[in-house]
Amino acid sequence: MRFNIGIRGHDLPNAPFFDVDDFIKTFKQYDLDYLQLVISKAFKDFEFNKENLTTLANKLKASDIKVAMIGAYFNMIHPNVVKRLKAIDYFKECMKYAYLFDTKYVGSETGSLNGDKWIYVDGNHTIESFNKVKEVIKDLKNSNNQSYPLIEGAWNHVVYKPVLLNELLNDLGLDACTVDLYNYLNIDNYNDHLNIFKECINLFGDKIKVIHIKDFIVEDNKLVQVSIGKGLMNYKELMPIIKKYLPNAILILEGVKEPDIKSSIEYLRSYEDE
Repeated sequence: MRFNIGIRGHDLPNAPFFDVDDFIKTFKQYDLDYLQLVISKAFKDFEFNKENLTTLANKLKASDIKVAMIGAYFNMIHPNVVKRLKAIDYFKECMKYAYLFDTKYVGSETGSLNGDKWIYVDGNHTIESFNKVKEVIKDLKNSNNQSYPLIEGAWNHVVYKPVLLNELLNDLGLDACTVDLYNYLNIDNYNDHLNIFKECINLFGDKIKVIHIKDFIVEDNKLVQVSIGKGLMNYKELMPIIKKYLPNAILILEGVKEPDIKSSIEYLRSYEDE
């Protein structure tokens, strides 16, 4: 089988781009199928309106570049109310126009009380913060019946373990999510990452539409990202699991940049015929 492999547009070399054609030419240098599109990061000085979005979407489709999701990541419990409300409005705008790109998903993590740095602080892992996040996502879901928020958990954030994301999905009637295994890890649990991924599959099953692909090493008692296949992530067992249980999931390289993009894609594709 062939894995559905994509990349964040702003991880391509020379991003952000002024010209859509240059973006497409760069994307086509790699053996990729999908794009996670964060418009404000992939393109410089892009004026967000329906006309420009339609032109962009048509050019991507004409080049057979499929969009897995629109990224509109924001801090759902940012203590600055003005910033939070502005981000919510932008997310809703992305949901409004997602159909132009033949996707119905707009993605975000849940955020941190820290504000702009999104790191762990006391108060993130509380029921109060969880309920606030749930209300934000409920509002997003109810704002559009053709597009859906694609939510991703992370250890430092409010939704910090798979069981909480499952609760969120069930409570709000959402049938899709993103899984970033690396984001669930910390210095105490990284050796258990295979079981954490299996837990995600058991909880979410085919609700997992996007999987963020990362690798890591431990350095100075911290997890540090490295090129795919060069770290501690057990892809020798993870890839067969993905192939068996999530064959339609889209694997998005996240934070992988040159000179590691091509080798990371080749590494993942090496598991296709096993």
